[in-house]
Amino acid sequence: MTVTPRQIAFHIGAHKTATTHLQLSLDAAADRLAAMGVQYHGPERFRLPGRSLLALFGLRDDAPPPQRGAADQLAALAKGARRLVLSEENFIGPLNYPKGGSMRLRYKSAAERLGALAAAMDQEIAVFLAVRQPTSFLNSAYCQSLTGGQIMPVDTYLTRNPLASVDWAQLVTSLRNTSGIGPITVWRYEDYRAVYPQIMQGLVGTATAAELVPPHPRVVNRGLSAQGVAEVLHRANDTTIDVPAAVARHLLSVDHGFAPFDGFSPDAHAQSAATYAAQLTQIGALPDVTLLRPADEAKGT
Repeated sequence: MTVTPRQIAFHIGAHKTATTHLQLSLDAAADRLAAMGVQYHGPERFRLPGRSLLALFGLRDDAPPPQRGAADQLAALAKGARRLVLSEENFIGPLNYPKGGSMRLRYKSAAERLGALAAAMDQEIAVFLAVRQPTSFLNSAYCQSLTGGQIMPVDTYLTRNPLASVDWAQLVTSLRNTSGIGPITVWRYEDYRAVYPQIMQGLVGTATAAELVPPHPRVVNRGLSAQGVAEVLHRANDTTIDVPAAVARHLLSVDHGFAPFDGFSPDAHAQSAATYAAQLTQIGALPDVTLLRPADEAKGT
């Protein structure tokens, strides 16, 4: 008999919002969670060739048909658990387009993909999403582009990836209007540490299970420093260095006291902060959407 989970929780990212930290925390507790009836799978499961969620559930036209039917695939992922927890930010789209292409709207296919996955699973999916102040998000995305070998001046990057492309309210609204998507939980990247217990309880389903998932002890995936970005751009044509951004990240790390990279003016940050606040207000007003806030901030309302 095929046994499918009663609950599915999907942490969809977004990129550059402490996703790797959250995934490492869950991965370290995976065996303890499984003993509690909670099965977790992260990127390491879904980034092998032909193993993406889209491919596993037959949602890619350019991939061969999956070996298992959707119900059997879902049961194989759940392994008899009552709750299935997934985390894979690449499912909703890339952080940056290959070859530095223009991105006018972030994650524009996210709702369509999640709706198709829910239909294939024939089960409602609870969605978990972190958002980030747009200027901060694009600073980090630009550094990731450099690390990945897409070397260009920040002005070129921002022309191709404008602030207006980061519209979290549009993303959450499109998710909310999609059939098959259940409750949506959203939090600010800036509040991640403060709301970590709330995030984890929502993902794994109970406070008891959440206590089994302490936060990973280290900060991971630090962004490039201003000096690191300058060095990458300076050495962009040096063919003797395979991954100059990776070298710069280690030698000129913010952990060593170098200032973080910032491609925006104070005025741009202020405008972005106002836009972000307005987007969060829209998100918090949507039905069946929970916007997590730190306990002290919540008490002040």
